[in-house]
Amino acid sequence: MVSHLDVNLPSPVYPIETTLTVAKGINLYIKRDDLIHPLVSGNKWRKLKYNLEKIKVTNCDCAITFGGAFSNHIHATAAACFALNIPSAAIIRGEIDLNNPTLKYCISTGMKLYPISRTAYQLKENAPEVQYILSKYQNPIIIPEGGTNELALRGVAEIIDEVVVANMPVPDIIVLAAGTGGTTAGLMSSSSLLSKIIAISSLKSDYLYDEIIKLTKGKNKDKLTVLTDYHFGGYAKWDQSLLDFITSFEKETDIALDHVYNGKAMYALMDMIANGKFAPKTTILYLHTGGIQGKNGLEYMLQKKRR
Repeated sequence: MVSHLDVNLPSPVYPIETTLTVAKGINLYIKRDDLIHPLVSGNKWRKLKYNLEKIKVTNCDCAITFGGAFSNHIHATAAACFALNIPSAAIIRGEIDLNNPTLKYCISTGMKLYPISRTAYQLKENAPEVQYILSKYQNPIIIPEGGTNELALRGVAEIIDEVVVANMPVPDIIVLAAGTGGTTAGLMSSSSLLSKIIAISSLKSDYLYDEIIKLTKGKNKDKLTVLTDYHFGGYAKWDQSLLDFITSFEKETDIALDHVYNGKAMYALMDMIANGKFAPKTTILYLHTGGIQGKNGLEYMLQKKRR
């Protein structure tokens, strides 16, 4: 068990009421995985947990992973490895802006950053550029982009165990944001899953459902719905209506949302509730997967745009 990080587990579950949920008679609960750790929060801790345990018991000279310039996964990996004295490196898609708050933090932890072309990035370990970087290390352990692998699914599945013993009714539906689909797959891999799952894609995707089913080998596939109409133009894209919704939701509930994942997923959930997609008295659990560090990235980009 990784024990050098002070994590808040099980993450709290509590009911939330908004004007809309009360009007529609929906019983909404939220599981605050965003409160697991201030730097390694949400699904990132869940995915990294058993990967970090594996690294700690092997003769690894570096944990190497992949991500974009504002990646929650890169940020969380840097924080976790720093806390556990594990050397870390990240292969970054595209150029590196040293004023980017996510990358500035990663550098401050000692993480080595290697920018590569977007074309090479698509090939991951098969790209000659990546092979050259990996050759610099004797025994690196590679954590996939987004952190999704079998060990990650094992960590995420523990969410369902926590929900089973939480002080709430068994949810009819669990709603969450989805990027690579790893967190959704982790939930579905649990043998204790009794709820339907609605995953809200944060990017344009025609293949996310199939990717999740592939990761779970078809387990609980009858419980899964993937919605792909709430991406606001694509990954990390947004418009003013999304930002306005986030501001309004935060004011009403005092729960922070980011614009990449949870803002879109919560927008989708509230839109479905408003349009009568759920019967009154439906019990819904929203899984807050963290990623709040992304708000700093948004503010940075907005400042650059103003200048």
